[in-house]
Amino acid sequence: MSALGREVVDALARRRGDGPLSLTVDEVDKILSGLGVPLRGAKAVPVPLRATRMRFSGTKWLKPDHPDAQGHPLVDAADLPEWIRPVVDELSPMAASDEDGPAPDVEERVWSKARVPFHFEWSPQPGVNGIGSGRNLRGKSTLLNVLMWSLTGRCPQFQNDVRSWIEHVEVDWTVGPERLRVAFDARDGVATGRVTKVMGVGGDVNGTVIGQFDGTDFEGVMGSLMMTRLRLENIPVWTDTAARVHAWPAYSSSFVVRANQLDPIVGNEQTIGVRMMQMFIGTDWAPVQAATTTARRGMDKARSAANDKAQAAGEAVEASRSAAEKQVEDLRTKIGKLPAGTPDVQVILNAAAHASDLAREVHGLEAKLIAQAALAGTARQQLKVTKARVHTSYEDALATRFFHHMRPSVCPRCAAQVTPERRAAEPDKHECSVCTSELNLDALQADVIVAASVPDELVAGLVAETSGGDGADGDAEDEPLDEVEAAQTAVTSAEAAVAELTAEIAALTKERDSAAARVDVGSELLSTASERRTLELDLARAEGALGALTRSSNPATVDPVDPVQLAVVDAAEQILKKWVKSDQDPMLARISADIERLTQSFGADNLSDFALSGNANMALHENGVKQRYSGLTAGEKLRVKIATAIALIRHGYVEGIGRHPGFLVLDSPSAEEMPEEDLATMVKALRDVAGDAEMQIFVATRNAAPLVDLLPESNRVVAEGNAYVW
Repeated sequence: MSALGREVVDALARRRGDGPLSLTVDEVDKILSGLGVPLRGAKAVPVPLRATRMRFSGTKWLKPDHPDAQGHPLVDAADLPEWIRPVVDELSPMAASDEDGPAPDVEERVWSKARVPFHFEWSPQPGVNGIGSGRNLRGKSTLLNVLMWSLTGRCPQFQNDVRSWIEHVEVDWTVGPERLRVAFDARDGVATGRVTKVMGVGGDVNGTVIGQFDGTDFEGVMGSLMMTRLRLENIPVWTDTAARVHAWPAYSSSFVVRANQLDPIVGNEQTIGVRMMQMFIGTDWAPVQAATTTARRGMDKARSAANDKAQAAGEAVEASRSAAEKQVEDLRTKIGKLPAGTPDVQVILNAAAHASDLAREVHGLEAKLIAQAALAGTARQQLKVTKARVHTSYEDALATRFFHHMRPSVCPRCAAQVTPERRAAEPDKHECSVCTSELNLDALQADVIVAASVPDELVAGLVAETSGGDGADGDAEDEPLDEVEAAQTAVTSAEAAVAELTAEIAALTKERDSAAARVDVGSELLSTASERRTLELDLARAEGALGALTRSSNPATVDPVDPVQLAVVDAAEQILKKWVKSDQDPMLARISADIERLTQSFGADNLSDFALSGNANMALHENGVKQRYSGLTAGEKLRVKIATAIALIRHGYVEGIGRHPGFLVLDSPSAEEMPEEDLATMVKALRDVAGDAEMQIFVATRNAAPLVDLLPESNRVVAEGNAYVW
């Protein structure tokens, strides 16, 4: 039975509201263990971490005119190792294009590099170690990067040329009583090597291989080895969507304070500043509180997701209900707009048959009408011809009669006078009084003047036409007149037949159209009836769906969280907050006082009244005015962050608590407007603190003078003037 379990049982028994819960301590312990919450606080005892030896080597590829290239062989680009050629190409001034056009191909480049082997070795000491140079870009950060590379397993942000130069690294670390050697070969930042537990003393000693790595697994190997030996625990936190466990990368990043990375005030991971501070302060229950808070936030997330899901389902039901109501309304509107009436199928069929019969009859009559119209046209044509022929005969008879009864007085040709004597001599002389031709005596007796040379047939006709006199003219015209009348009678009869057929066709067509209209009306009613039936079926389905949606309520939220588990976690979280706060607050007050003293010793004497809170925020006064850490300048932040890291480490060691291993790297603190005298003050203060707290601190700075003045030669690597550190 755990102490936390007993407190949770008592808290649940005192709970009001929904009523107390009756649980045993064993049941509470089982619930907490199932949620990943430790049942006991872990005593925080710091394990010291120290770098005792570092060595790295490789080959620099320098321009021929570089000062360090003197006396070293030159290598053409084509003779470089295969893997390094792209890097050297990138760094070569010939690789970039200029204003005259693109860069030449590799085959066209004419350049060479000096091969300069290098080897660097140093044995850092306890306390403060300084790395300095007279100018920037002289290799200070490279030493720190190599050191952290071997510790974290993650390749730092080297410059491209430096990363490609380093070929072998060895760093010896003491972790508590153990000595570990991290040795690896590197090719453009990719490490392959091993971690050995060293038994002897010196460089070439026997040992036991405890870890091997090849490329990307370097960080994982170092994390598994260091977390256990430094007695560091995983830091569980809840992000926006899921639980996340921070481990070695988060811890190791907090060992470094860089001038360009000053937030948050503790460590370098914004999301775990509070947890990191709690780990380093050393309260026993801080890891348990972190696990409990993560478990509760996971439950909150599950509940929130369930509520969102239920809300979405309820909105979907409401949307479906509205859609069903609209569908029912639309269908009822469509049915209401359909014409009323029920069709009689037999009547429609009879009307259709009758219309068909009438159509066939009309078609037959139209054929007869066409034939009869043709007959009428023929009769009219015959009447016209008969009338023309009769008219011509009549005119001929009149002309003959007229000309034979003429008594010309002059010759129509020569205009000679026809005397009465000559006309009187015609019967006696038998000659024409005009042309003196011999006359036909027989015709002359019938009072017809005709030449004897005219054929008999013509003479007979002329005699016949003129022999009857005026009284016989009416009888002669009877026969032609009868022929015209007969033709006229035929035309009249044909036109009457056409008119009769036309009238009959019109009557039948009207009757047929009426029958067809009745069929159309019936067909429309049949179509309407079919549409009505379809709409009524759709309406029935829609009303059924609406009824089901109306009867059903919105989906209820199913709580995915066991209320008993939630009650246990809530109670445990509240208890742990009190325990951590009671242990933490007195230490925070002492740490805040140390931060103020250290910050002012670093040259920021305008800052006072520091108060580091349990949520890893810093309140203070700047020139007597309230201020927060986030409102400070970069130079002020740097001083405060360094002071905070040192104060946390110091209290952990002085009081024998905390989890910080006492290893700290300060990269370029003077980069943020820190004058040389303030840097000297900081180095002196760091030296004093490191002596009290048994720390190992590395300071890399361009201002090398304070390092030379304040640190022993074994504790510093300094390149003066234009010289390089390595």
